Amino acid sequence: MRRAAAAAILAAAAVLSACGGGAPKPSPSPSGIGAVVSAMEKDMSTMREANAAADDVIRAAGDCDAAKPLIAAANARMDEVQQKILTGPARQTLDALRKKVRDVAESCP
Repeated sequence: MRRAAAAAILAAAAVLSACGGGAPKPSPSPSGIGAVVSAMEKDMSTMREANAAADDVIRAAGDCDAAKPLIAAANARMDEVQQKILTGPARQTLDALRKKVRDVAESCP
């Protein structure tokens, strides 16, 4: 009886090891949904810089003397960020931020 049980365990172990015996290895280059999620995560990180610069301008919108130097810095930061953006939604968000900064610039001649 013990020999039969031991033989069954050995047979099961042999089948498992022949099938790979572990978790599947990830693909070296992400594709499909994994690539999209990765691009979105990178864009979220990159957009933090643009959001911070635009937020500074928007907060200072009531004081043109304080806003004017921030406008140039925000535009420069958004130009840098634009080069790093990978997804369409991030481009749309950046365009909206640019419009808000442009609105402040137009209201502070």
